[in-house]
Amino acid sequence: MKALILSDGIPGHFNQSRGVALLLGEDILLNEEVKNLEVKIRLLRSPIKLLARYLCNNLTKFKAKIIINLFKSIDSSNAKLIIAAGGNTAAYSAALSLITAVPNIQLGSPRGIHSNNFDVHLTIERYFDTPNNLVLDITPNLYSPEICKNASNNNASNNSALLLIGGKGIGYSYKASEWNQLVQNISNFTNSMHSKITIVTSRRTDPSIEALLRDSLSDCYTKDSIWFHHGGANANLAELFGNAAKIFVTEDSAMMISESISSGKKVTTLFPASIDTPDRYSKHIQKYRDLKLIDSQSIKAELSLEEGINNIDQINLIREDLKRSIFTRIEL
Repeated sequence: MKALILSDGIPGHFNQSRGVALLLGEDILLNEEVKNLEVKIRLLRSPIKLLARYLCNNLTKFKAKIIINLFKSIDSSNAKLIIAAGGNTAAYSAALSLITAVPNIQLGSPRGIHSNNFDVHLTIERYFDTPNNLVLDITPNLYSPEICKNASNNNASNNSALLLIGGKGIGYSYKASEWNQLVQNISNFTNSMHSKITIVTSRRTDPSIEALLRDSLSDCYTKDSIWFHHGGANANLAELFGNAAKIFVTEDSAMMISESISSGKKVTTLFPASIDTPDRYSKHIQKYRDLKLIDSQSIKAELSLEEGINNIDQINLIREDLKRSIFTRIEL
């Protein structure tokens, strides 16, 4: 069965859409076809997006055709399901579903578009009092306990630790003293555990901070470490998640956190002293804490394998519940 994935070119959104497709694909045969969504007139991109969202108010087939014609043509023939994430895809997804009668799954905050425009609208918090709006416990992504277990190799051990490093963003700001203390704590951790740590940086990591970690900790990190600014941009984390007994992740990236949680491993988020994040993001992270999917500590605190619990059974239950809820809303 063909599942059409609408992409706005943002990797995090695309991974969420693929995560939903992978979840449903555990029970039914899905063939993914990815289409990039682009406006016809690039110079008018912003007003076109605003117009498309406005037309979704009391959406009709006439309005839907206008929305479709604002964007470059996409072949949706034979599609049995539409999956999309992010505000830039929402109006087109709603319009295409209405015109073709193909069920659609939309991920992300509504941006003024009602959940009733989607057969399934997946959000971290409830926006509308409708069964179409399903509230997520974990943001969908490419990983699961089973996927990570199968990807693991002989490098796993009881002392294996994985550290995912982000950087400045969404109101999180790290001081030089905090990075320096983290370096010292990593050194202390690896010495006490007699085991090296695997470090993964991301596009948010400042190149100078990545260089600090690489140069200062050359005897502390494994050969599996991935450095974004040194060719590690497209690494698959499944094997590293599968090998880890514990995952540490800086708290500035919702996607890195959800991916870590989805592995079923113990997860501790690391936060700086300076945080001025939007309320919705604070609630997002707090929800993970309330569900006991993560514990959190200052980035300057000592690292420990003891904090946190394995959540494999809970993650599997959350995945099955979400899958069941989606299938209740759509007929495939």
